[in-house]
Amino acid sequence: MKNYIAALSLLFTAAATAAASASQWKGQSHGHPDCPPISGDLTVNLRNIYPEGVDFFPPNCKIYVGSLDNNTLIEFDPYTSTTTAIISFPGISHNKEYLVCGIDYSPATQTLYISANARAPWWNPGSDSMGWNLTGPNRLIHYSPLNDSVLWIADVDPLVDATERSLGALIGGFQDVAEDQAGNAYYAVSWSNIIFKIDVQGRASRFYMPTAREMDTRTYGFGGWFVSGDDVLVLSDGVTHRFARFDLSDQEQGTNPVEPEWHAPTNHPEGYATALWCDSLVALKGFGEKIALCADVFDAMISSHGIIAVYYSKDGWRSSEYIGAVPVDFEQAPGAWSTATFEAVGRSYALMSALPYELGRFPEVKNTPLVDITDQISRLLEERETRGVGSSVDALQYPLEM
Repeated sequence: MKNYIAALSLLFTAAATAAASASQWKGQSHGHPDCPPISGDLTVNLRNIYPEGVDFFPPNCKIYVGSLDNNTLIEFDPYTSTTTAIISFPGISHNKEYLVCGIDYSPATQTLYISANARAPWWNPGSDSMGWNLTGPNRLIHYSPLNDSVLWIADVDPLVDATERSLGALIGGFQDVAEDQAGNAYYAVSWSNIIFKIDVQGRASRFYMPTAREMDTRTYGFGGWFVSGDDVLVLSDGVTHRFARFDLSDQEQGTNPVEPEWHAPTNHPEGYATALWCDSLVALKGFGEKIALCADVFDAMISSHGIIAVYYSKDGWRSSEYIGAVPVDFEQAPGAWSTATFEAVGRSYALMSALPYELGRFPEVKNTPLVDITDQISRLLEERETRGVGSSVDALQYPLEM
């Protein structure tokens, strides 16, 4: 009997500790004190914008959404639910060779970096497959919302052409961007896993290229990435189903890391074939950058429109574990995918987008929802704490019952 009571005592103590830990996560806010709180779902009331990228811009408390329809940038006020500006880019907006995809706020420069990448690797009318046409122009835009000015547009094509000549093969699939603490941008191609670095003056160089043995130009690889506050670049790799980690702090001495550290997350459910096929990857400051969200538009085990896979790391992304998923079946956006996630004043949001792959064309849509998924993420973390570290998640409601 004493042993039974002792076991119960330990159980209740563990549960209380887990609840306290989860409450600590919920209470953390790494938002921006000059921006009022935001919570609940938001809606961008513009027709047919089909966004792939989004980010919150703390200096003016606005959200910036890219439009695949005409390759413009939409400035959205989350407090009034109004579109306050539509920004065009010379030679890119209203040019069907491009897609405006990844959008990323750089705290170092207080600006936005925007990927205006080739459309062909991602979408060709009449085809529902990606990656077979790796041609087309690629530009990285450096834009200042505070001055409403384009600081520069980097043309990476000469470096891409030189790389292709050296390899004897085409590479392509730019889509996302992330910046280090000095404002350098990291711009990778999903087919070949080559990373380019663009400095704050807009000069492009090659940062990383796999060895010939590791090179795969026909399989979807680096899909999403982020740079942490500790200057660590983390990329999701669909080829190996692993994370690649670069410590960028050595660059202060003028050197680039030669090879990344690789690790495979633990606890992936059996049968999860699209693990780390991320359309975007975001580390949440509101969770101490210990939680990362992978927008997986490929998975169909839970929802026909994918999931937002949630990963946890306690050691700066040297290792990680899958802790569950948020199914993309939100009633606010039936038939839409979540192509990206972002943070705004301590809340986490899923960007919803209608894509052309089911119908063979872009469908008509009235608006674009931004769904608040903060509570679902907190719940997954609470369940992790309750299960205990290292427990299998094969039974973690895959699919998760929301």
